[in-house]
Amino acid sequence: MKHRLVLFTLTVLACFWLPSTASAIRPMGTTMTGVVQSVDHSTRWITFEQDGGRVRQFVYSEWARFWHAEVEPLPAHLKPGMRVQINLHSPLFGPDFVRQIVLLAPSLKP
Repeated sequence: MKHRLVLFTLTVLACFWLPSTASAIRPMGTTMTGVVQSVDHSTRWITFEQDGGRVRQFVYSEWARFWHAEVEPLPAHLKPGMRVQINLHSPLFGPDFVRQIVLLAPSLKP
């Protein structure tokens, strides 16, 4: 009987302890600032020059939001030359993609 009580106690402790260690916070990605070099809205590719000179290419997701002065937060308003801050998600599988774009300065090009 004593062994059953010990086994039951260990089982209950394991049931409460294991789920708490298994929980994880999903990473939201990396925030970068820089200037948009080119945008292809048909394929959703962005060529982005990061502060520091590194040029990178990303795809923006279908649900990406572009926060700027317009009412609708659509990435279709994104233009080359705009200084933006992006939230880049690097998944375990597949290409890096952008979830959120925030306008820091409008395009200097007309």
